[in-house]
Amino acid sequence: MMQQKVIVMTLDKRFNHIWFPFTCSQDAADYPPVIIERGQGLYLYDQSGKAYLDAVGSWWVSIFGHNHLRITGAIKAQLDQLEHVLMAGFIAEPTLRLTELLTAMVPPALSRIFYSDNGSTAVEVALKTALQYWANQGNARRSEFVSLSGGYHGDTLGAMSVGGIPGYHALFHERFKKQHFVNAPYCYRCPVGRLKETCNAECMDSLQEFCATQGDRLAACIFEPMVQGAAGMRVYPAKALERLFNICASYGVLTIADEVAMGFGRTGKLFACEHAQRVPDIMCVAKGLTGGYLPMAATLVQERIYQEFCGDFMSERTFTHGHTFTGNPLAAAAACETLTLIKENNIPSSLAETAAFFRTRLEEFNEFDIVGDVRSIGMVGALELVADKRTKNKLSPEKRTAFHICRQALRHGVLIRPLGDVIYFIPAYTITTTEIETMFLAVKQAIKETLYE
Repeated sequence: MMQQKVIVMTLDKRFNHIWFPFTCSQDAADYPPVIIERGQGLYLYDQSGKAYLDAVGSWWVSIFGHNHLRITGAIKAQLDQLEHVLMAGFIAEPTLRLTELLTAMVPPALSRIFYSDNGSTAVEVALKTALQYWANQGNARRSEFVSLSGGYHGDTLGAMSVGGIPGYHALFHERFKKQHFVNAPYCYRCPVGRLKETCNAECMDSLQEFCATQGDRLAACIFEPMVQGAAGMRVYPAKALERLFNICASYGVLTIADEVAMGFGRTGKLFACEHAQRVPDIMCVAKGLTGGYLPMAATLVQERIYQEFCGDFMSERTFTHGHTFTGNPLAAAAACETLTLIKENNIPSSLAETAAFFRTRLEEFNEFDIVGDVRSIGMVGALELVADKRTKNKLSPEKRTAFHICRQALRHGVLIRPLGDVIYFIPAYTITTTEIETMFLAVKQAIKETLYE
């Protein structure tokens, strides 16, 4: 069989040794990465000085923009004291301060915190915790998980096993332990044909039916509350989230809320589960935790769960899990300053007017025939592009329409990335109404140029 020859050509030979994430090799060759030299506020600046409005918070993490004076200062001050110490028999002062700040911010029931490095590791900790929780109780039968179709919980093997996006996960589901999936509350393309304005969250019937027959095998249900991010910023109503919690409670299934992307005020509540006025058994946070400066995540659990891990060395109840950079002092210092800024700025309440303006301007994209659905919650907005607005028929994938719109927007100085046929916006909380106008005007122009010129 003749081997396929892959030709990689870039403007900078240094790129030839880099394997870029979520990027096919041909795109890396055809569209060489922009080398960013510095950042300030909402903007990134390349080596020529061109500015790009970062409309996606550099993968949803920069909640206070780039090079924030106070967060930068906190890291610099900590760097003069201590860069790292193992968190086994030792702990740094910034990690203790962070624990005080975080426990004061989350629901009181979430009283124990396990620190890790990123969203995927926070989910791994949650999955392992749920499995060992039941094992420590002597209930080894509860060893499986259920999650929602279209869910995304990270790219490590355990996290992928509960992810439900075929393009990301199908290959690994075939080769790794399979979990169970039920319908997701995807309102624009409702899996049970209901309207969100009048439904009773019937999309959750499949979870109810699954738990009724196999609930005693489930360790936990993991979900992204209110917004399924990587699936296309699918915003769903609180009644679906409420029903999910109720079903899990009825069958004794632990709930794992993946708040990695939507925690810390993104949805208009400090944590997305607050929309349903419920507290999960386990909650994962990351991304905005350090304001986008350094990798850090946390898995928070209720006290009754932690108590199942208490015992002496011979009890075999210890949670034997950890990460080299668990509780890293530099990341903790960044997180402390970030949480302090959240509190001082009264986030998310102070964002209400900005979010309303953001939503109003986003609705203007309905003027385009290619925009089938406009959805938003808090400081999250998304446009689902379609071939036919009436039938909701999807675009031809080979045309890569959303991809080319995003490339065109970049030429106009706005950084956005598509999720399939979805264009989304997750800007920093510091964005002004003028910057919102600038961002949307550039994307409107990019749509017109891509489709009509």
